[in-house]
Amino acid sequence: MAFIEAKEVKLQALLSNAQEAYKVPLYQRPYAWTRDQWENLFEDINRLETTDVHFLGSIVVVPEGEHRLGVNYFQVVDGQQRLATVLIWLSAIRDIAEEKGNDSVSSHLTETFLFAKELESDKRREVPKFQLGELDNDAFQRVLEGKPRKYNCSIFECYEYFKNKSNNGDIWKDLWKVLLNNISIVHINAFNHFNAFRLFETLNDRGLELSAADLIKNFLLMKVSFNEDIFKETISQWNEMYEKIRNKEPVKFIRRYVLSTYKGKVSESRLYEEVRKKLEKEKPKNIQDFVKNLNFNATIYKKIIDCNFSKDRINKKLQELHLVEVSPSFTLLLKVIPYLLENEKISEDDIFNIMEMIEIFHIRWGICGQSTSRLDQIYNELCMELSNKQPGEFKETIKKKLLQEIKNNIDDEIFKRNFENRLFRPNETRTKYILWKLSKPTGETVINIKDIQTEHILPRTLNSKDGEWVKYLEQKTSKTKEEIMALHKENLNRIGNLTIIKSSWNISMSNRLFDEKKKDYEKSEFQITKKLLNYDKWTFEEISRRSKNLAEEAVRVWKI
Repeated sequence: MAFIEAKEVKLQALLSNAQEAYKVPLYQRPYAWTRDQWENLFEDINRLETTDVHFLGSIVVVPEGEHRLGVNYFQVVDGQQRLATVLIWLSAIRDIAEEKGNDSVSSHLTETFLFAKELESDKRREVPKFQLGELDNDAFQRVLEGKPRKYNCSIFECYEYFKNKSNNGDIWKDLWKVLLNNISIVHINAFNHFNAFRLFETLNDRGLELSAADLIKNFLLMKVSFNEDIFKETISQWNEMYEKIRNKEPVKFIRRYVLSTYKGKVSESRLYEEVRKKLEKEKPKNIQDFVKNLNFNATIYKKIIDCNFSKDRINKKLQELHLVEVSPSFTLLLKVIPYLLENEKISEDDIFNIMEMIEIFHIRWGICGQSTSRLDQIYNELCMELSNKQPGEFKETIKKKLLQEIKNNIDDEIFKRNFENRLFRPNETRTKYILWKLSKPTGETVINIKDIQTEHILPRTLNSKDGEWVKYLEQKTSKTKEEIMALHKENLNRIGNLTIIKSSWNISMSNRLFDEKKKDYEKSEFQITKKLLNYDKWTFEEISRRSKNLAEEAVRVWKI
């Protein structure tokens, strides 16, 4: 028997075959094309000459059951985005024709290309030419049936895009003919899922590159395709997993899981190859277990991202970690948090302490300009080490590892020096968090970063209308204007010149002279800002002195 059967057909022949209809299998991703792909397709088709042929690519299908009389269904393994989009476009033209009173075109499109008819109990019933997955099919069928939009969905947005484009003058009259007669597609019958999955690895959707998650899914399903029970369970587990993290960058999640589970660094670009290498020789049951564990960890990952555990203290700390930008540490959290959820094999206090150590480590690492790529290696090594430890030993193991990294790369003296002299990015959430933490908030205080603005004590611009700050600094420092401007550039974004204020304050106060600002600083709820009242003047000397003081305080705050 042949591995595949491929034939090139015009879209008209594909869709007008009364004995064939198509479905999206359970394991396929939802409809994902956006305006970029719609525009590309419209432009490609709209500029075709009468004799031109546009090659739309291929669709890979697997028959659903044995051939029978009536409508035979094929599962679309590759090509659903293109096929769905063309049918949405034809539905839009059908509705334009109906609105303009051209019932013959409207009926022809519906009865020949959008629906088939099947005999059932001596009655003929309409069967849609294509059915999408569970998440999209209701909207898609509403479009095919000409029903009004019911809710927000990309399917409806696609329909409205093509309806607006096709309703420009009378171009719709020719567009539907061009779509059906000038579009060529390769119809590939793979006969079974195993063949389809092997073939799928060499194919890409038009205009939408396959992600590592798509390729991994395809590989895993290929490995279990000969065992129907395991195949179905693996599909179910994968779909559950994907739904949890579909809006949370699935490839990043899978990479974090792999880093927490297997020894060795892996980049996003090499993720598929690494997963395949690790699982190539595994039996179907082990593949099923891998996907099951992936699904379980997706629940935890989603809670990490959403800060949505049942422990308020853990959620608060997670919110703070997000502000510090510690995503590489999610690898470690995926390793340790399951033991809190599983009969509290690790204590809440230990998890909280581990997250505090992560914050300290990342603050120091970032301030000292260390390589972010090294973090994946550090956390991967930690996860491998924890695999041989009891949950009760996790905290001390992590503490020992991070303290060693701090000693080797970011000890107190290095951290203090970098903190004191670094130029901070005022609008970064991490900068705002650092200033807030240096303000020594009480344990119950919850930071809302949207309510906080970074304030430059010495303003961003010295050349105001009256040049008051330049005159002030000339008087206080006995330096020339040129020297002042140079020093202003060097000191503007040092930590000593930054503080925090509530967003509700009048930001225009930023350009006022220091004595005027102090009246507003006195009202602040942030101690770091109130302490500015202790200064009689504000010059570059005060910025250096305050930078040094804050650096010394930072060493105490972020110390394991």
